[in-house]
Amino acid sequence: MTSGQGTVAVAEYLFRGDAEVARALLDSQGIRAHVRADDEGGLNPGFFSEYRVVLEVKAADAGDARVALGLGESLLVPDEIQAGMMAHAEWAHPNEACGLLAGGGEVIEMVFCLSNRDASPTRYTIDPHEHYGAMRFAEACGWDIVGAWHSHPNGDAVLSNVDVAESPGGEWITVVVGNGRLTGSPIRAYRTDGPAVTELAIHRSA
Repeated sequence: MTSGQGTVAVAEYLFRGDAEVARALLDSQGIRAHVRADDEGGLNPGFFSEYRVVLEVKAADAGDARVALGLGESLLVPDEIQAGMMAHAEWAHPNEACGLLAGGGEVIEMVFCLSNRDASPTRYTIDPHEHYGAMRFAEACGWDIVGAWHSHPNGDAVLSNVDVAESPGGEWITVVVGNGRLTGSPIRAYRTDGPAVTELAIHRSA
């Protein structure tokens, strides 16, 4: 396979040899992968502030690839969906923004930017009428509502104790958009099982 549309990065390495070993491991399990380095195309690695060797797979294979490499669960959140959440969070500031996520498996297909009935910088309640409308729209597209997202306008993209307590758990995904001025990872995704929290590695379409 070649790098391009429909591929996602599942791992980054300092050395191409390590990436090739990982590629061979995936190939042995029937998962086609591509190794892409920042110096491809004749560019000098010295031009890059951070030199990377990236292992890419088809988006549909990302979850299996991460499990095969021992990297845990992942979630594909395309660039335009991340941009939509960030824009809505900026619009709602200083209050929390919120919405729903639609898709299937480990891929988010659509984000719904909805109203926060609480109009609060520390809490959110999705408007129930908008919630129902989003569900109907997702069903019409053949998607499921797989999770919810909200912003922390004055904090990092980590789950609060309230977020954990109110999460339905199971396969439900909670995405948090943090204040980009406070964290290097403004968007992070989680699943919960009671008090236990598992972070999902977020990937974006290449």
